[in-house]
Amino acid sequence: MRIIKASHNFPGIVPILEELLPGHALTPVGEDQLVAACRSAEVLIPTMARIPAEVITGSSLKLIQQMGVGLEGVDIPAATAAGIPVCNVPADQAEANAESTSEHALFLMMAAARRLNQHQEHLAKGPWGAPVGLALYGRRALVVGLGRVGKSLARRLKAMGMRVSAVKATPAPGLAGELGLDELGGPQDFPRLLASADFVTAALTANPGTLGLFNQAAFAAMKPGAILVNVGRGGVVDEAALVAALDSGHLGGAGLDVFAAEPPARDNPLLRHPLVVATPHVAGVTEQSFAQIGRHVADNILRLERGEELKFRAN
Repeated sequence: MRIIKASHNFPGIVPILEELLPGHALTPVGEDQLVAACRSAEVLIPTMARIPAEVITGSSLKLIQQMGVGLEGVDIPAATAAGIPVCNVPADQAEANAESTSEHALFLMMAAARRLNQHQEHLAKGPWGAPVGLALYGRRALVVGLGRVGKSLARRLKAMGMRVSAVKATPAPGLAGELGLDELGGPQDFPRLLASADFVTAALTANPGTLGLFNQAAFAAMKPGAILVNVGRGGVVDEAALVAALDSGHLGGAGLDVFAAEPPARDNPLLRHPLVVATPHVAGVTEQSFAQIGRHVADNILRLERGEELKFRAN
């Protein structure tokens, strides 16, 4: 069975799947070559590439299988019209991915708070004992999005001695007590909870209700000096508004693993901003996470080969 991995990003996927799928041909293909490549491929793994109708229509694909959750870049109606199943690996099936992502969120919080970008300069030129950072202990954190990643992060932040609140689209009774939250609010509580948080972490999926949620008004509502971290989807942040909030001094920093366009343009000011710690969409890219997700992906491909019912269909 011929399998195409869209784009040359996330190269760690290849050896994982090659080990799980011996005898199958797995080929990474650039996005500009997908239309031609999919004419003779049976399985497409989108990764972070956009899969529009022109890739799908007229292809020989029998399955579009995401290596993870996100399907916002796939034209699912076009796939459905072509009779092609679209599947992913839901977050509740990949605990290692959620744990890895929340761990990375904590890293970004600490890196931004401790001014990691300035450390090499001070090591080389001095003075030592600078810059002055901000400890997490005793500070207030707000987790926006309380799915698997958000819940894992809330537990980690509590263990760091922080006071933690959260925002969830539909707050469940008893969840605040289960996680030890100071407060669990709904969307209507978002501006008020922003105002008291020293650290705000977005762990959101992309949908019409979350895209652009962190806009000029949200940043204005945030506490002066607060730090924003995003390990969800880049589109939830208005990047121009974030740059303005950082440049004005209203925000104290940001830790970003995701961007509105990926890879971002080289002249994106967030990539070179002294108050921003940025990583290339690697929050969930760990050996443990890829091994767990890879097993689900390989299982569905083998199910396809055997003519069995596929798991986790989105269409």
